[in-house]
Amino acid sequence: MRTWDFRRLMAVALVLTTAFVTMPLSAADFSTARPVIGSVSAVGSVELRGVGISQEGTLFSGDSLRSNAKGYAKVLIGTGSKIELQERTEIRINRDASGIQIAMNSGLVGFTARTPLRIDVAPFEVTASDDASGNVVIMSTTSAGVRAINGKVTVRNLKTSESFVLTNGDEQILGLKDGAHAPSLGQIASNVPAPVPAPKPAPQTPAGKTTGGLAMDTGAWLAVIGGAAVAGIAIWGVVEAHNNKNDIADLSTKVTGLSGQITTLQGTITTNQTANAAAQAALQAQIKAVSNAAAIANAAAQQQAQLATLAALNAQAQAQLAGNAGQLALANTIAGQIATNNTALTTLQSQISAAQATLAAGGTPAIPLATLLASEEALRASNNTLGGSLKQLLSSNSLQGGNSIGTVGTPIISSASTPA
Repeated sequence: MRTWDFRRLMAVALVLTTAFVTMPLSAADFSTARPVIGSVSAVGSVELRGVGISQEGTLFSGDSLRSNAKGYAKVLIGTGSKIELQERTEIRINRDASGIQIAMNSGLVGFTARTPLRIDVAPFEVTASDDASGNVVIMSTTSAGVRAINGKVTVRNLKTSESFVLTNGDEQILGLKDGAHAPSLGQIASNVPAPVPAPKPAPQTPAGKTTGGLAMDTGAWLAVIGGAAVAGIAIWGVVEAHNNKNDIADLSTKVTGLSGQITTLQGTITTNQTANAAAQAALQAQIKAVSNAAAIANAAAQQQAQLATLAALNAQAQAQLAGNAGQLALANTIAGQIATNNTALTTLQSQISAAQATLAAGGTPAIPLATLLASEEALRASNNTLGGSLKQLLSSNSLQGGNSIGTVGTPIISSASTPA
């Protein structure tokens, strides 16, 4: 009888031991020293405190949670926050006076915070609250990424105390070794500036017209002066005739002489009008050339600024494509083409400056403006091609922003101002 009781006792002990060993709850689960944080729902292969769970488990402060290949876990925090673990993700969860703290070791964590929620990815700390949501991913041993979907997410470097804020749709790449951070490829592409506005030629004054006062040309003013002279001479003659009737013959001779002088003066006025019209035409042509040279110089300068922006964007893409040899080679090729075009633009700017100096001195440029304009248009077409290549590179390596790259604007020079 005693032997039978002993066997029953051993059977019960074995059942209880097996149950405790296979349960996802450790002995600490029955202790009040570790408060309950929330619950875990599992799909696939998920481990809680190092023990696999099939569906649900209780989460305590200090617990480790891991989702293996094809595993997924959802954590509901008692404060209302939610955490989701994608496959191959490992975290440790704690709760302190400031809220929930999550230490990430690998994988991707999505979050929706109702109360303060901290995610540590050394040396960075990601803090979310007030219904903020987003995700944090560890991409390699040297880099991680953080994205804000809704609300405000604060990222702080625990070593340098530097911090920055992400809002709806913002993304950052985090350097886990050097503590650096930079926008994602999608963010880079969305920063590409709009097309350069086109310069417009300056308004021109018609040939032979003055720019202020009465709108009369030089010939009209000479005619007025001549008319006034004739009127004065006639008055003078009348006075003289009235005062000296005996000197009419002499007065007639003087009038005849003055009439000849007036005829000569009128001929001189006509000659001067013709010369003045030619001088005005030449001056207007020179003004037009100066204005067009300034327009070409401005367009080239704006192209150079646009090219500098493309170079900066390409450099950021090169830094983030360091692990992709094929795409990095394309980025390096684009960088070389940008450098070549930048050198050509610098040379063009020097040629334009020389032409402007020659025009200001009243001379004819050694290189015609039409040739300089053709060079600017050729470089603009090349830069637009580089912009298209960079857009394709960014679009093939990011989820958004690849189609926002514009083209370099075309300088507008009217047909009346076509470079000579």
